[in-house]
Amino acid sequence: MCGTIDGKGNRRPRPPRRAVQTAGDTAPQRGAAKENDDDRTDTHPPGTLRGSGQLADPVSGPADDRPGGGGADPGRGRDGQYRLRYAGVDEAFCVRVYGERRRERLLETGGHIAIYGHFIPAGTRLLTPELAGQVTYDSNFYGVERGLEPMGNVHYAPSNLSQTPAWLLARRPRVAALTCSLPDENGWMSRSLWGTALSRKVLEQCELVLAEVNPRMPNIPSDGEAHTRIHVSEVDGIIESSRPLVETPIAAGNETDSRIAGYIADLVPDGACIQLGLGGLANTVGECLAHAGKRDLGVHTEILSTGVMELMRRGVVNNSRKQTCPGRSVYANMVGGPELWAFAHENPAFCQKEIDWVNDARNIARNDHVVSINNAMEIDLTGQVNAESIGPRQYSGTGGQLEWVVGSQWSKGGKSILALRSSYRDKAGVLHSKIVPQLAPGSVVTTPRTCVQYVVTEFGVADLKYKSTVERARALIAIAHPDFRRELERQMPL
Repeated sequence: MCGTIDGKGNRRPRPPRRAVQTAGDTAPQRGAAKENDDDRTDTHPPGTLRGSGQLADPVSGPADDRPGGGGADPGRGRDGQYRLRYAGVDEAFCVRVYGERRRERLLETGGHIAIYGHFIPAGTRLLTPELAGQVTYDSNFYGVERGLEPMGNVHYAPSNLSQTPAWLLARRPRVAALTCSLPDENGWMSRSLWGTALSRKVLEQCELVLAEVNPRMPNIPSDGEAHTRIHVSEVDGIIESSRPLVETPIAAGNETDSRIAGYIADLVPDGACIQLGLGGLANTVGECLAHAGKRDLGVHTEILSTGVMELMRRGVVNNSRKQTCPGRSVYANMVGGPELWAFAHENPAFCQKEIDWVNDARNIARNDHVVSINNAMEIDLTGQVNAESIGPRQYSGTGGQLEWVVGSQWSKGGKSILALRSSYRDKAGVLHSKIVPQLAPGSVVTTPRTCVQYVVTEFGVADLKYKSTVERARALIAIAHPDFRRELERQMPL
């Protein structure tokens, strides 16, 4: 029996799923494909697809068009649904479900596929120049995407990270694919790692939901409001895989990061609830917090990485003073490697929640003494922050920065910290300041000056909250690289 889950984890009945049907096709048969050889070894974040035109059904299609013919025995899952066996499925966006024949058919028929998601896997076969007229891809956060944008069919969709479910719902995708942990004895799977990129609301709207089940995916605890569990009866097909997961190497900070992290650690009191991002600076901040002897820290963060694991192991993070989910590190997405995944697997000290719950500023503020720590690319002398573009060129995304800047300051005793190196060198070796009189033309304002509180560089801390434009400029110049301070003083706002 199909069903959905309420906020308490209870099941309620719902009508059976409709089979996906693209324009020009008859209703598809549920079927299976013979295993094919594919040298891809990555498991990536999930995504959604929306098909149109004369493209055959992405799961089965006509029997004579399925890779390897139609003779493979599909088997059945716990709920009686067919268990599809595609060894070569590119799980994030159903790329391997289509296979090479699907790619050829797409070119032949002139059909169209719209893909929505973020962190597209490198080498995705649907995103090649020859398919630029048949495939479009919209992302609300760029990684590999920025290298694909010149093809002309890859576009950025501005949104806060908590708006990802609402954005996907607005696009009305028909097919969703995600990777899950193995089901437990009751048929429940963890959406794990990047599973919150596809929220329950999106999965319930889609006509077809495919789950790749991978024993390497950690089964991460999640319960209560905005939990991330999914039952085998809620998916239309299960694809088995044991391919290695994508690892994110631990980024090492440098001397500059250590100096910045030292200033940040001084701003974090015992008992604070912290939010850390990714990269060398975030890892270095974690090391500084441990070295400084901080105690009873809590974690509520959109992305959890190896640095938090080390703080938990050392007892620096125990979540004992949190108001929401006490005793547990709350997060939406997890980035790291096998050591972190093994640590998180069935560990009751973790609780994964939907991204629109984790990054809701109102939920952030429910914990006292929240300290959010985020990166910036440049800041002007009035306090406007760009954290996502190089001039008009989209580099990353808005992410959750603004949500954490606001939510942390709404928290009782909370603080918002934006960190950046004071300068950088271009390809020619020329030194440039990241604290500038005005943002470069076309630059995106990720965080408006009205919301900025603490700004930290390797030269110190500037508190901009409730300061005048002149006071802000002076505070920022004081933490700028010494080589640029005089010139910045000449360009101070009146």
